[in-house]
Amino acid sequence: MDDNKNTNATETAAGADNGTNEAGNKTFTQQDMDNLAGKVRSEEKAKYEKITQDAIASAIKEHERQAKLTQDERDKEARKKRELELENRDLEITMRERTIEAKEALIKEGIPADLVEFVVNKDKDTTDKNITRLSAAYKKAVEEGVAEKLKGQTPSDYKNDQGSAKPKIIRSF
Repeated sequence: MDDNKNTNATETAAGADNGTNEAGNKTFTQQDMDNLAGKVRSEEKAKYEKITQDAIASAIKEHERQAKLTQDERDKEARKKRELELENRDLEITMRERTIEAKEALIKEGIPADLVEFVVNKDKDTTDKNITRLSAAYKKAVEEGVAEKLKGQTPSDYKNDQGSAKPKIIRSF
């Protein structure tokens, strides 16, 4: 490690004036890099310590609040929390079902199943409408793409061109 510091210091002193090299880029010594890394580490450590302290303070505050409640109030809160969890779980299951149904519908329509994220909704009717709209837009885009690729001149019929003295092969160019 000392060799790296000495090498960098020698290169910096010999190859550049005021910390710049021939290309105009600043060179850094090992000490500079160590200082920078230490600074970044200390900033990140402080950030995560603050997050941890906030989480601990929040947990303590919630525990104190819970301690002040009566048993009936705690039961009500637990029931509400459980209902909310069940609603979220039900929504997740519904979205998974809609995603599977939408994938099947997209494949049936000939549309890549990767586009399922753009049509899925928790409401089945909305999902069906989104699939219909996507299908129409996709088919239109494919038709336009094919038409664009097929654009060009139609080939000439050289059989009926009797008046020319040049052979057919030369006339075709």
